[in-house]
Parts: sequence; structure tokens; C-alpha cells
Amino acid sequence: MKLTSALRAIALMSVLAFAGGGAVTAVAATPGGGIAAASAGQGPARSTVPGGALQAAVGSAPSAITPTGTSGTPGIGGGPTANIAGSSGTMKDFLVSVLGDVDAYWTGVWTDDGRPAPFVTYAFPAAGEVVPSLCAPGFSDDMSAYYCLYDDKITVSQSLAQKIWDGTLYANTDGTRTHTTGDFSVAYVVAHEYAHELQNELGIFTSAGSIYPVYKIELHADCWAGVWAKSAEDEGILDAGDIMEAGQTTLDLGDYAFDNPQHHGTPEQRNEAFLAGYDGGSEGSCDGWLNDTY
Repeated sequence: MKLTSALRAIALMSVLAFAGGGAVTAVAATPGGGIAAASAGQGPARSTVPGGALQAAVGSAPSAITPTGTSGTPGIGGGPTANIAGSSGTMKDFLVSVLGDVDAYWTGVWTDDGRPAPFVTYAFPAAGEVVPSLCAPGFSDDMSAYYCLYDDKITVSQSLAQKIWDGTLYANTDGTRTHTTGDFSVAYVVAHEYAHELQNELGIFTSAGSIYPVYKIELHADCWAGVWAKSAEDEGILDAGDIMEAGQTTLDLGDYAFDNPQHHGTPEQRNEAFLAGYDGGSEGSCDGWLNDTY
């Protein structure tokens, strides 16, 4: 990628799917299950990794897209950052650059339609860095990738971003890899989390309540990530193979935990949703992922 510089409790407004069949407590401000990577199959070495399933709940939007963190408060403002293999920048630089492009695209879509520009804050903590959150359990960890509705903040840990970039994070045991992962895998994650902020702007969480199960909200976010990916391609900022990188990551992060309320969609559904947005190229081309029966 050529970038330079009444919802009772919808848990896990995250790109990461729940990998097991264990129960997730769907109670506001309580931690859910966990994020686990499968340890079997082909491809890069996989390891079981802990991570808090963060609770999402409704919050108000701040007045600008700005980094979080102030003096004396953990945030993105200080600490070490992970170097990106083959890049002169850092993972933090890359994440900020991607978020800027995602925000610019959707701001144009929103304002062209007569809506106020979207507003969101963000944090991209380095390894070992802890960022406060108004979603349970109240702080980030090295396996964080989520949007919190309470504080309207996107958090993606640099450690997790590196795992996604390297293709070592899985939410299923399929073990099938047809393409490599890479920088656009991480870009997809950022675009997915931003899509949750847009859903919040539209009142999908508060007005729809229990109408939309988590998997529909997640697949809709995957589709909107694909819409942005198409815009990035049209800008000429993608490298050959970037779309396939993101597509592979959707397959890696799908799950089969159908009985779990935090089920995010199967690998095939997540891939199909992302590509539907990419092929459709517009906000409305993703409506079916919320409203259709499947």
C-alpha cells in the first residue's frame, strides 16, 4: 500500500472473531470471553493468544478526529513503536496514515450526502502500552483492535497489527492460505473499525437495538471496509495484491462459533462481505448485510 505519512450490550465491536465456543457475558461494562488464535493447520506458526473481549456501548462523539492520550495518561503520544519490516516508517505511522485516508474518504461521502462529518478519536498503543477505555475491561492490551461506543474511540495495538500483517493471527482452524497477508491486511482492520464508528453515527446500535445480531453488524462493517478499499484503489495508492491480502485476512478472522452471541461471521461470509463492498463501491451496496436474511 502506498500510503505515506437499545443496544443492551453488543460486545466486541472488533475485527476479531471469537474463536471458541465458550460463553460471552453480554452485560454492559463487563468483560466478555477472549480472543484466541488457533494452533493447528498450515501457514505461519500459530499460538494461543490472550486478549480482552471488549464491551461496546453507546457514547457521544467528540468534536474532531484526534489522537487520545495526555500528559501522564497512557496513549499514543509516547513510548516505543514497532518497526515495519521493509518500511522506513513505523507501525504507528502506517496506522495513522491509513486512518487519515479512511477518514478523508468517508468524510467526503458523509458531507456529500448532507450529513455532518464523522468524528472519532484513536489510539495505537505500542507493545506493552496500556490505553484507558470506557469499554470493559477499561483498558487496552497487546491484542486490542476495537471501536468503543462509550468514548467513540478506535484502538488498535501495534503488536496485534504486526501479527495481522505477518499473518500469524487466526480465529479458526481451517489452515487454508491462498494468498499472503501484508500491509493492506492491517489497513482492512482499521477500515473495519472505522465502519463501526459510522454505524454509530447513523444510530444503528441505538435505534436498531436487538434487530441486528452482532454478526450482521460485523459483516456490514467488513463490507464498508471493502467500499473504502475500492476508493483507495481508485486513488492509485494500492500495490498489486493488496486486495488479496485483505481478503486473506477476512478468511483468517472468520469463525464458526454460531451459538456464541459474538459470532462475527464465517470466513466465507467475511470474505464475501468485504468483496461485495469492493465490487459495489458505495455505501448503499452494503445494505443487504444488515437487512437481508442469510
